[in-house]
Amino acid sequence: MSDEISKEILEELKKINEKLDSLNEPKGLSTPMKIVALFFGFIVIGPLIALLLSRLFR
Repeated sequence: MSDEISKEILEELKKINEKLDSLNEPKGLSTPMKIVALFFGFIVIGPLIALLLSRLFR
């Protein structure tokens, strides 16, 4: 009886550990956030770099 309970507890702990491992995996940017970053790059960063380069080579 004690061995069965120990095995059940061990199996449940393994399941919980697997769930925790899956939660701790690093996640990348979602697709909408990638699109926002792309627009931000073109609208803000691109003109800023172009302005700096035009000032540099004036």
